[in-house]
Amino acid sequence: MSLVTNHHFRLPPSVKQGLTLLGGTTLAQAIPALASPLIARLFTPADIGAFAFVVAVFGVLTPIACLRYDVAIVLPEDDEDATHLTALCFLISTGAALLSLVTLLLVWRLGTWTEIRTAAPLLLAMLPLGILLLSFQLVAQSWSLRVHSYQIQSRAVIAQALLTICAQLSLILVVGASAYALVMGTLVGYVALVLVYSPVLRNPVVPYLRRYFSRAGVRRAARAYARFPIYTGPYAVLCQMSVRIVVIALAMFTSARIVGQYAVAQRVIFLPVATLMAAASQIFYSRAARRLDDPRMPHMVRTVLLLGPLVVGPFFVLVMLFAEPVFGVVFGHPWRQAGHFAAILAVPSMVRTLTAWLDRTFDIRGRQGLPLALEVVYVVIGCVAIYIALRISPDPDLAIIVYSAVTVAFYLVWMICALLVAGFSSRLGAQFVVATAAMMGLMLGGDSLVTWLGATDSVRFCCALSLAVMLCATGLWLGRERMRAMQQLAR
Repeated sequence: MSLVTNHHFRLPPSVKQGLTLLGGTTLAQAIPALASPLIARLFTPADIGAFAFVVAVFGVLTPIACLRYDVAIVLPEDDEDATHLTALCFLISTGAALLSLVTLLLVWRLGTWTEIRTAAPLLLAMLPLGILLLSFQLVAQSWSLRVHSYQIQSRAVIAQALLTICAQLSLILVVGASAYALVMGTLVGYVALVLVYSPVLRNPVVPYLRRYFSRAGVRRAARAYARFPIYTGPYAVLCQMSVRIVVIALAMFTSARIVGQYAVAQRVIFLPVATLMAAASQIFYSRAARRLDDPRMPHMVRTVLLLGPLVVGPFFVLVMLFAEPVFGVVFGHPWRQAGHFAAILAVPSMVRTLTAWLDRTFDIRGRQGLPLALEVVYVVIGCVAIYIALRISPDPDLAIIVYSAVTVAFYLVWMICALLVAGFSSRLGAQFVVATAAMMGLMLGGDSLVTWLGATDSVRFCCALSLAVMLCATGLWLGRERMRAMQQLAR
């Protein structure tokens, strides 16, 4: 069926759904972004550092919530098989929550390492309930993808962001401006998210569980999709470790103030990236799960890889150039070092944003072993490099620069592997590198020219922002034209 009616250009349904989810996630990130200056002034770097440690541990352990069986819910043609996977997810999450509760109680009572015993109460407040709530979120999210209900995903992430910030600020009156307020507020956000997803849980999840559930079916589903806990689960753990390892390493070798500074920088530069990347990955997965060999897929992938650097990349270059003074103005002078860290993290954050949405190609092709092997190499090299950097110099800059370099190299190699597994040309990867390098050269060259002319920092920023907006507009226009050309493939 043609994508054009009455000779007027119309967006394909998949693009409309993608924009719906992208709009929701963008608004969801605007809420904590607007609240971040207030959070930074109400909580000390040490409190934010303690909270960052808890979130890091929770993030590393989140894949055990469902052992990644939730990812498989989208795949079966038969709703009965999807229902058995759903039941399996709930059983696994219940066991994981109980195991974390018992483990943390033992650590709290019997542990000898002072730092771990100090963090145990915070982890105890976060992990067991957080794992249960996360499992409901993951199941509902997969079912919403299965039935192509993207609006509810947008509402859910917006509600989570809004309630998290409101709860964290309100809990200051109850428990004070401490890490406990941040942890408990995060849990309130998860509760809000699950409540928004409740229509999906009520229908179709609960009726299907009543109709189809059987222990034999659950065992059969566990065996049929065993590759997800065997390959995708460890891969997800390693992915989380690759992001969280710097927080843990800095906590071991530097001060709590440094950890807090890095945590704020990482939140600003990586949290929006992770959410937007997840939205793009979900859209791609829902459309490509059964149609990766569609002749339109290479056209779509090429469009995103070539135009993504134009649409998104310039704003990461703005972070590279101006993060430190901007952080000083927005968060207060004590947080200028966080801006310095954010500038270092801008390039790996950009590369990850523009490439990692291809992650589901390995699941679709049944090649989960390859990304697992790549992630193992990445985490090992990253950990060793960060450790050596921190042993050589107590200055955290060197460790963060080393981590950034390793991350950029990994995602470029990873992108090439994803393209080859999907059956696309590896030249797309080379074209992406050229497009990204050209965009960065244009942005940095323009800023160097303005600086050479003796412009003030304010003028430099206005010129760089104007250039970024022009590049973004050009990318959007080119994307629109390529979508018009894609109509020919749809006929």
